[in-house]
Amino acid sequence: MAFYTVMTPPSAEGGESEAVERARLVPDSFSWGAFLLHGLWLLGQRLWLATLLLVLAWAAIFFLQTRFGFHPTALGLIYWTIAFFLGVEGRNLVIRKLTRKGWRLADVVEARSLAEAERRYFERALGDEPVAPRIVTATPATAARPSGALPIIGLFPEAQGR
Repeated sequence: MAFYTVMTPPSAEGGESEAVERARLVPDSFSWGAFLLHGLWLLGQRLWLATLLLVLAWAAIFFLQTRFGFHPTALGLIYWTIAFFLGVEGRNLVIRKLTRKGWRLADVVEARSLAEAERRYFERALGDEPVAPRIVTATPATAARPSGALPIIGLFPEAQGR
């Protein structure tokens, strides 16, 4: 089973139901498109900064290759390393782009396919049954200090009012 990250757009005039309908499910899996056709995949996902960084990296690699003469095996290793990185982290780049645009993480769904993930998310988001509350960790309160004499720990002979 695969995991899908559900991102909802910033609140609009339509309210919460409009945001649920415009939700985007991003699979948390290896991206074969980014692995095989990484430049075109980045452009297709509108990741302009990542595309620019990829072009600059390849320009620097080709400059160094003409200057110092890399072995063809080294160029192949560099190419497949970049391709593997984009295959593994490509989906996270899409999620980060959506987060920068104000989209919120709405849910993480486990399903066998995209259609099943959409069905599960919409059942949870639009269903009549109450959604399980999210666990919010509270900041711990500062511990109250006892008012009496404290035991001395360490090398100091007396606490001197501390």
